[in-house]
Amino acid sequence: MIKLKEILFLKNLYRVGKSKIYTTYWKMLEDCDALYDLADVVEKNFDFSSDEIKKAIDNAERMYDDIVNLEMEIITVFDENYPEKLNVMGNKRPLILYARGNLDALTKPNIGIIGTRKPSLLSQEFEQNMVRNIVNSTDRVVVSGLALGCDKIAHQTTVDENKITVAVLPGDVFKIKPPSHKKLAEDIINAGGCLISEYEPGVKVQKGNYIDRDKVVAALSDALFVVECGINSGTMHTVDFAKEYERPIYSYLPDERPEGSYDGNEYILKNYEDALKVEDIEEFLEYLNALKIKKSTKSVQLTLI
Repeated sequence: MIKLKEILFLKNLYRVGKSKIYTTYWKMLEDCDALYDLADVVEKNFDFSSDEIKKAIDNAERMYDDIVNLEMEIITVFDENYPEKLNVMGNKRPLILYARGNLDALTKPNIGIIGTRKPSLLSQEFEQNMVRNIVNSTDRVVVSGLALGCDKIAHQTTVDENKITVAVLPGDVFKIKPPSHKKLAEDIINAGGCLISEYEPGVKVQKGNYIDRDKVVAALSDALFVVECGINSGTMHTVDFAKEYERPIYSYLPDERPEGSYDGNEYILKNYEDALKVEDIEEFLEYLNALKIKKSTKSVQLTLI
């Protein structure tokens, strides 16, 4: 939890958000070793009144006291166990991660699996079979966003096999959204997986939270598999971020489609360079086994051997 109070202080200043902390306050945050030192530097260099500074300090200390004793892990961007893969997000990466469960799950090879909230029966059956094969024949963890539909199938199938999955949440790690997935969230933890979020407990879920969640899913995933989605689906946000972060993208597209909405899958395969069509599970497993992680301090890229 290195510099947790200091980050909370900056976030409590008027009109200071994540991007501004990275672009304007980062050097000060790095250089100051204590909350009051940072507060003094900020007050001297920016147009904040003493009352505004005091209020931000008080709020940061109150928030700190409220969250540090909760049954969760807190990781800041300064901690050694901050997931290296998220560095590819640059100034958009979470400053703080809140987690429940097994943090080791964040360091394992993985595959992101996403899609529509209303998948066809064809997609549901394919996804369940695919996930079972992945978790039982590879060492990969399943990453998804705990949403309805394809996300739920990815997580549920994994825990049914008593394997590890990571859920990236749009809200805090205690108040699960949607509420119907509360038991699934606990099952994920009990099976050795974890829940992560960049939002403090008690923060109200806003529309933009879902897009931020999608960014983290894309960055955290070694590769991304799209089960089914429409071209205007929120799934496409995650796909766009995966492309930006140079993650391999795979798209399910059966030749015969008597039901379902696959125009997003078709668009991905037509317009995203190097995106690969998947119909056969064994062939997809070969793709996964051919992926090799190439690490660096600033980003993580994957290449085919």
